[in-house]
Amino acid sequence: MTATLRQHERVRHGAEFRRARAGGRRVAGRMMLLNVLRADNLTVRRLGVVTSRQIGGAVARNRARRVMREAWRLIKDRIAQPCDVVIVARRGIVGKSMMEVQQELSGLLKIAGVIRDE
Repeated sequence: MTATLRQHERVRHGAEFRRARAGGRRVAGRMMLLNVLRADNLTVRRLGVVTSRQIGGAVARNRARRVMREAWRLIKDRIAQPCDVVIVARRGIVGKSMMEVQQELSGLLKIAGVIRDE
């Protein structure tokens, strides 16, 4: 397990974000909204994170991104097949602990049908 997300493990381009948001399965939670796009041409599980100014100032947005990426890093090995996952932060994420974010992300991935039960 690596400590960071490598460049090939990230959704980086606007077209990739749009494709995942338009064609993927959408699952909503209190703290985040998930867009999951399974594709045959993918070889890795990739993550994209979106935080808007509705979350708060730069400090709140950066913390939300860090917490979501860390939750993903801890969960990603349980995802069965390669897919693009775009997480959109909601206002409810402000002030939440790492454990709360990880539990919600895990639950949303189960609802989306991409996580293995262990």
